[in-house]
Amino acid sequence: MKISLEWLKEYVDYNGTVEQLDDMLTAAGFPIEEIQKVGDDWMLDVEVTSNRPDMLGHIGVAREVATLTGCKFKMPDIQLKEAGDDINKQTSVTIKNPDLCKRYTARLINDVKVGASPNWMRKRLETIGLRSISNIVDVTNYVMMEIGQPLHAFDFEKLDGSCIIVRTALPGERIETIDHVKHDLKKEMLCIADSGKAVALAGVMGGVHSEVSDETTTVLLESAHFAPLTIRKTARELVMGSDSSFRFERDVDVEMADWASQRAAQLFVETAGGSIAPGVIDQWNRQDCQKVQMRISRLKKLLGLEIPTNTIMDIFSKLGFAPILTDDIIECEVPSWRVGDISREVDLIEEVIRVHGLDHIPTEKKIHIRVAKADSRTTTRQIVTQALNACGYYETISVGFANEEDWPLFAAEGFEPLRVSEATRKANNAMRPSLLPSLMAIRRHNQNAGNKRCDIFEVASVHEKGNAGIIERFMLGLVTDGDFRELRGALETLITKVDKEAQLVCKPAEISWGQQGAGAELVVNGKVIGKAAIASKKVCKAFDLENPVAIAEVDMQALMDLESKVPQLKEIIRFPAIVRDLSLVMDEQVQWQDIEETIWSADIEDMRKVNFVEIYRGKGIDKGKKSLMLSMEFRHAGETLTHDQAEEYQNKVLELLKGKFAVQLRA
Repeated sequence: MKISLEWLKEYVDYNGTVEQLDDMLTAAGFPIEEIQKVGDDWMLDVEVTSNRPDMLGHIGVAREVATLTGCKFKMPDIQLKEAGDDINKQTSVTIKNPDLCKRYTARLINDVKVGASPNWMRKRLETIGLRSISNIVDVTNYVMMEIGQPLHAFDFEKLDGSCIIVRTALPGERIETIDHVKHDLKKEMLCIADSGKAVALAGVMGGVHSEVSDETTTVLLESAHFAPLTIRKTARELVMGSDSSFRFERDVDVEMADWASQRAAQLFVETAGGSIAPGVIDQWNRQDCQKVQMRISRLKKLLGLEIPTNTIMDIFSKLGFAPILTDDIIECEVPSWRVGDISREVDLIEEVIRVHGLDHIPTEKKIHIRVAKADSRTTTRQIVTQALNACGYYETISVGFANEEDWPLFAAEGFEPLRVSEATRKANNAMRPSLLPSLMAIRRHNQNAGNKRCDIFEVASVHEKGNAGIIERFMLGLVTDGDFRELRGALETLITKVDKEAQLVCKPAEISWGQQGAGAELVVNGKVIGKAAIASKKVCKAFDLENPVAIAEVDMQALMDLESKVPQLKEIIRFPAIVRDLSLVMDEQVQWQDIEETIWSADIEDMRKVNFVEIYRGKGIDKGKKSLMLSMEFRHAGETLTHDQAEEYQNKVLELLKGKFAVQLRA
């Protein structure tokens, strides 16, 4: 924002040097990018952050200077002399999209004479780099650079129907802007139209059809507030940013729209003659003022220094916050020009220290660093990531929202997810109840990119149904193009890395998002920690996957509980192991989990491992039967086992299995 020092002094009694002004504004968070001597004036280019649109005008900068110096701040005096027919008898304003146009004011100035601007106005505009065009155009630019409110002047006699309609573009609508470029408009672009066509792009640029010319005698003056996002989209889409769109994109002060209109009308009469039609058309749904509270104790704790209460109150008063002190709490009424910036307690604290001076914060020559031990959440996540990376899985990071078509596939029937406000996120605003929708979408993207094998995982929070409503849970999700055995292998590796003593048991279960007969609950130490399955055809079809995938989700809190256990060291067994394989024929419905549990129930002290090898169905095996091969490892801690001892252990296991499942030893 380029400002003129001479122009600035019209609003604040500042008598310091330009260098002092530079130091003061820089310390307050507004660095000066350039200082240039222009005639007998100075131009300062102030860097303005996006949250301070009130500083995009001389009055805003003057208000800041007055706060920092204690100098008197003053607004220009406005006195309107109105004559003729009331404006409501001559024109009308209709807002068809009130969500995109919060306020629209219109004034009529009759019998103007378009010509050159007075020297004082041209000089000020040229100091900040604006070229003088005509008195009418210069006044709109002058007021915009004065208060930060963009204005637009229409040649009233060129408006069909003598009316203004604020609406979005019609299908196939085109407009030629004042830079003589023709634009095809999209339906979401906000326009200012007369009764027949669009005559301006709202907040961006006017159209040739209604442009003020040397023959103009009646001006309709627009001063409005447009939604920042719609202005930004239009300006970017048409590649035609302007000083007006720059300000509207950052949100202008809706309260000052009519003040800017009055100021411009007054300057029109002073520079171009004419008379102002009585009244104003002001379409506006005014809202209550915003109030924010701040605890003095919180300020002291956050800043780490004592600031006298009367100093705090004085700062808020200078900022125009109308503070009211009650015990430890100061309640501030946020002025209209700071509504977009001040909304929380910490915002008020920032204002206090910014104005009081950051140099008041004490500093130490030595920096004291205390190394804190990583918490369980961090260490467990590191273990999970390293273990899955070692298994060939890639970690993904996705947004915490789910598409409306995807999340119901992985949620309980009748579940309604937690949603954010539509004002924040209109589309897909449901917080995901599972990580699997995001992972499946990533798998689809890889498939479309030609990646035939994709093993991925994500560790993040989800919001799912709990006993007392929706709860947040820290979860692990996995998707692999491998089969269920490969997925189980990765999970077993993961569990072992977290707790060497823990063993994963896959208990067959029907999973809502899995194929029938191809799902399991993941059990560790008798506790269900997750679910795994081959994705159902319905799920694969929903994500357009060509091949089935194996998917799982695991409760990270359960893994953290395992990791928090203190590991117990054991002496390494020095004696060799004896491995015995068994090939057993059994009924088809017998599950491996039951076989494994039965073997361990034999309570053989020297048994170290029980491993599944393979299943065979085919020649030599009767219908309704299957052949299951397993291996058992025996090892004694104090001596080398004999084959007779191993044979005794094997027979004990075989007798148990025969008695419980009627298995037969396959020749």
